[in-house]
Formats: sequence, C-alpha cells, structure tokens
Amino acid sequence: MVAIVTLITGCSTGMGFSTAVHLAKASSREFKVYATMRNLSKRDNLETAAGDTLNKRLFIRELDVTKKETITSVVDEIMRENGRIDVVFNNAGVSRFDASLFQEIPPESLAVDKDLMDTNFWGPMQVLQAVLPIMKKQRAGRIINNSSVAGVAGSPFLGMYSASKFALEGFSESVAPVLRKAYNIRIILIEPGPVYTHPHTTITQESGFKPEYVCSSWDNVSQKIFIDFWNKEFYPEIMIAQQPEEIAELVERVILTENPHLRYQTSALQTEKVAAKMVDPTGDTGLKERQTFK
Repeated sequence: MVAIVTLITGCSTGMGFSTAVHLAKASSREFKVYATMRNLSKRDNLETAAGDTLNKRLFIRELDVTKKETITSVVDEIMRENGRIDVVFNNAGVSRFDASLFQEIPPESLAVDKDLMDTNFWGPMQVLQAVLPIMKKQRAGRIINNSSVAGVAGSPFLGMYSASKFALEGFSESVAPVLRKAYNIRIILIEPGPVYTHPHTTITQESGFKPEYVCSSWDNVSQKIFIDFWNKEFYPEIMIAQQPEEIAELVERVILTENPHLRYQTSALQTEKVAAKMVDPTGDTGLKERQTFK
C-alpha cells in the first residue's frame, strides 16, 4: 500500500512533534512524514524520538511559515521525491497574553502582535498557497488546520491569539465546501484547549509560570482581574491539559476517516465550550446548508 505523504509544520515541540513521531511509527497505515521546524538546532529531541524511522519514514526539514522561500523549498522537495502531497497539518503557531491592551503600547509590543498574526494566520495561508495547486491537480488532499477553542469562543486576555484563530476558522469554514465539491480536498479544523508542550510531562514540570510575570506593569484593576481569572479559570484548566500524543492520535483518525467533519474538538470539555456557542460543534451543518454544495 502506498504511503500517505504528510507535511507537518511546527515540529520542534508539542503537537507537531508528537504527531510527526506518531504517524511515522503508525501501524494502521504507512506514512511518510516531512516534519518541519523553523530552527533546525532544535531537531535533536525529534531525531531521538523518531528512532529507526528517521530518514526512512520521518524526514526533518527547515520550514518557517513566515518565509515563503522555505515553504517552497520543502514542497518542491516533497514533489520531486513523491510526486504528490496527501496531507498537510498546519500546526505551527504561537500564543501570548495581551499585555499591550493594559499599558501604554510600546512599538515592540505591536511587533510581537504582528508576528503572532503572521505565524498563526498568514503562515498557514502561505502553506496553502504552495500546496493547493498540487492538491487541485490530484483531485485529492487533506489540509488540517490547528486552530483552538479560543478561535470559536474568544478567551479573556487572549485577544490577539483569539483573533488569529478566528481568522483561521473563518477562512477554513469559507473555503471548505468549495474545495470539497470542486477538488475533493478536505479542510479540517482541530480545536484543542491547553496542551502540554512536551509529551509525558506533568503539571509540576510545566507550571512554573506565575500570572504576575504577565501583568506586573499593568494598572491595579487589570492586574486584579487577570490574577482572579488565572486562579479561578485558566489555571484549573491547565491542570487537566491534554498530552500532545492525544492530539496526534486524533490527527491520525481524521486522516483515515473517509468523510471527516469540518471541526474536531480534542476533548469533551472543549466540545462543551464550542457547543455552548454553536448549534453544531462539528461544523457539518454549515457545509450542507447551501444548495450549491449539497
């Protein structure tokens, strides 16, 4: 059986790392995984985790989603070696709390906000620009965009992050019915909540962060609200954060599902949050409601 050729962005840690290793070692189907990261100096852990799949089923390449030439280079290599691309997992992303809204906005803060949007939204758009012509010729392909529950229901103190994921959600929802009907290309949104950066870590290993690190320069009222929000809502959810391997297993199921949903939340808790805002948390109703795309 022919291997499923898969491109994943943001593989130095977290969901991209775990998904790349999981697919390369999968027993359900053979995958050929191009695991990419913008800084190859961080490749050591991925090489170790790949084990004997390295350079056989898992190939590590440099790709920065904000730099078009690196995307083109990897896509061209994949096409030379395989003649097709079956799956893209747009995983690379960054997040940050909104410090700039609660203090005088310094120029460097605006630059960070722009970098966040460039990575979380325009980055996936540049990857799509590179792979869509290939998938359209193939009349097949799956593009999995790593969104967030914060892209469906905006989270306090994550305004710019939520905005970037709302943009990714809106674009994906808009193009999904067209690409499905015209080219048999499936757009899928993965919507996680908090996920650990490294597999098999515990909260005691990743909970060194304190809310004061974010809000120390804010006005007193904003500081009080943020710390209260952290203690009552955000931190308890981090305490039950998912392991990145759980997301990897979901991505595999989505790839192998014959007729995937538009949206997949990664846990029952996240589905509850989306269902509280949406009539249909799978997103399938929107795909079917227009006469043209039935």
